[in-house]
Amino acid sequence: MVYAFIIHSIDTNFQQQQQQQQQAPIVYLSQFYTSEGNNKDFIKRQNSIIEKVIKDYSFKFQCENAKPDEKQFPDWAFSYSQRNNVNFVDIRGENSSKEGIFRIIPNKHINNLKNDDNSNDPSIYVTTPKYCIWKKILGVCFTIVCEDDENRLLASNFLTIFSNVIVDIFKTTITKTINPMDILSRSEEILLLLNSYLPNGQLLFISNQFSKQIKTNIQQLSQS
Repeated sequence: MVYAFIIHSIDTNFQQQQQQQQQAPIVYLSQFYTSEGNNKDFIKRQNSIIEKVIKDYSFKFQCENAKPDEKQFPDWAFSYSQRNNVNFVDIRGENSSKEGIFRIIPNKHINNLKNDDNSNDPSIYVTTPKYCIWKKILGVCFTIVCEDDENRLLASNFLTIFSNVIVDIFKTTITKTINPMDILSRSEEILLLLNSYLPNGQLLFISNQFSKQIKTNIQQLSQS
């Protein structure tokens, strides 16, 4: 079962990313599928998950783009220098810092931490372990939070298919210079897509053909 699905902004530039950690990112869509997720701590829970994703992305981005100390990490420094070689092929692919996964484990001291206004750890807002999987495309991040026993490969496949569908439909809107209002004004279309690909938080086995059929049906509904 999917616990939550969030679409939010995430900067591609590391310096902008550091500033974004101080400023609230833009949330294009936020959907929780349990009573716990929609209780009075909904906003805090949502923001804590987004902040954790941004920190995870920033760490990956910095590790890949910051030159390591040659004395302390000689192997890492050599690998970094090789990446600048035009003949070097990175076996990790282009998406090594554009997707990630981490686990959220409930904090035993939840009652004490919830009273701390400075605390923004998602572990204090969940009662059971969760997995958070995120995928970044341009300046938009697609984040799915699922239960510990959920099929994580299926969740990752959903993120890939759904994000590609969004980019295809909103290709004139989602660019490297994203205007948030262009996406927010079409949030109902995104919600309609989400309810078709993830009905009531239930992951589906979706083939490319089935995905095309869903997209065609939604486009016909939007035009009617």
